[in-house]
Amino acid sequence: MKRHDLRTIDLNLLVVFETLMQEGNVTRAALRLSMGQPAVSGALRRLRALFNDPLFERMGRQMQPTPRARELAQTLGPALDSVCSALAKTQA
Repeated sequence: MKRHDLRTIDLNLLVVFETLMQEGNVTRAALRLSMGQPAVSGALRRLRALFNDPLFERMGRQMQPTPRARELAQTLGPALDSVCSALAKTQA
């Protein structure tokens, strides 16, 4: 994917992904993000389509990340940190 192709992606989905990784539960992720549970479920559906992977599999009340989700988290976490750092510098 080229950088200009990013305009076709809702980058807010990456924040939902990261929160799902941390919480392991759609309802808790929704609370943390101040979103409704249906909105987080919809975002997860779009993430699954974007990455062509289930990303999380239900195990009881928890959502366990797939190997692909764990791989993505290692890349996306630092990328989101970089974006936050760049934006923080503009607000100082």
